[in-house]
Amino acid sequence: MEKQANNVHTAAFAEAFFIGNLLFVGAFYLALWVLYLLRYKQASAITQRHLKQTLIGSTISTSIFLAINIFIMLTSGYASVTALFLLEFYFMLLLPLFLVVGIHGFT
Repeated sequence: MEKQANNVHTAAFAEAFFIGNLLFVGAFYLALWVLYLLRYKQASAITQRHLKQTLIGSTISTSIFLAINIFIMLTSGYASVTALFLLEFYFMLLLPLFLVVGIHGFT
C-alpha cells in the first residue's frame, strides 16, 4: 500500500514540477530531472509514463522558451516589437496549451 502511495505522490510531483516549469523556467526543470533520476527505476509503469511525459513536455516548452530568447538576443534585443510579439505568442498561445495538458495530467 505504501509503494502505491509513493507512486501516486511521484506522479503528482512530476505534474506539479511540469506546471512549475511553465511558470518559472529552469528551476522546476532541474527538479523534474532529479525526481526522474531518483524515482524512475522503482516506480510503477503508469508513474514511469507520467515521469517520461512530463519530462518530454518540460523539455519541449523549455527549448521553445530558450529558442525565443536566444533569437531575441541575437537579433533586435528585448526593447523591440519583435520581442514583444514573440514573447506574447509564447505566453498567450503556447504556454496555455502546455498548461492545459499539465492540469489534465492531475486527473
